[in-house]
Parts: sequence; C-alpha cells; structure tokens
Amino acid sequence: MKSYEPVNAGRKWFKELVSKIVFLVLGRAFQSAAKFDPLIRREVAEWREGFVLVMRVLPSGPVMVMEKSGGLIRHKGSKLPDSADVTINFKNIECAFLVLTPQMGAAQAFAENRLSVAGDLMYAMAFTRCLNVLLTYLYPLSFITKRLLKRIPPMDFLKFGRIIYIYCLGIPFGL
Repeated sequence: MKSYEPVNAGRKWFKELVSKIVFLVLGRAFQSAAKFDPLIRREVAEWREGFVLVMRVLPSGPVMVMEKSGGLIRHKGSKLPDSADVTINFKNIECAFLVLTPQMGAAQAFAENRLSVAGDLMYAMAFTRCLNVLLTYLYPLSFITKRLLKRIPPMDFLKFGRIIYIYCLGIPFGL
C-alpha cells in the first residue's frame, strides 16, 4: 500500500495582510472617533478602566488589541495580552476577510457562526454599537453601508468634518 505524506495548507498571505491593515485602520479610527463622537464616547465611558478588547483571527492570524486607559480607548497594536475582557474570534481567515472587507456584516457573520465572542456580552454589544457608528465614518458611501447596517444615519456637515478628521489625522497618526 502506498503512503502519502500529509500536505500542509499554505498561508493565505494576501488575506492576512488585508486583515492586518483593516485591524490597524479600525483600531486607529475607533481610537480617534471615541474622542468626539457622542455615541461612541458615551459607550466607552461605561467601560471600566483597564478594559481590554481583542479581535483575532483563529488559529494564529492577525490580532487587534484595544484598551481603555486614562478614560480613553487606545489601539494597542497586535500583541496578545495575558487576559482580555472581551475576545472576538473569527473562525478563520476566510471569515475574517468577508467581514473586514465589507462583504458581510458582523451580525450576519455571528448568525452564521463565522465569529464567536468570549467575555461579557454587554461589552460586546456596546462594541458592536460603536462599530456600527464607526462604519458610517469609514464607509460614507451609502451603497457600502447599506450592506452592513440596517439603518444609515443621515449625513450632516459636522459628520462630514469628522470623516475628514478620521481619514486625515485619526488613521495615519492615531489622533
């Protein structure tokens, strides 16, 4: 009988690279938007000091860590902490790629078991509400946000200014 060596699956480097970039953009945009958006600021204010949120791709994919310190939420990069209050795990890189590139909303991904949440669900729901607001800043074009959100808030001049701030200062410099 002929035996075969096991074949290891190759890494999907392009999808991992895109996921890393989206995690970086998402973390910095969240950090920036939490300073001036009233809804995100109100949600973050209820989180305890030292709160840690982790988004990661299983089994060993990209990671995003955010922590509340000094009353502000901060993007801490991609180093996994010892413990986290809420961990959002994408099942694999394919699932993460669908959600992180706006092909599928987080609610649909959760309903299809493409991601799981570990930790306090109250914080996870608060993060989801913040993420919905943040998506309207990151994807101001309505044809993209229609695929991700049930309701799109109206665009006004103040919100347009926030979008410009996030894209010009928030994402590149984390301000």
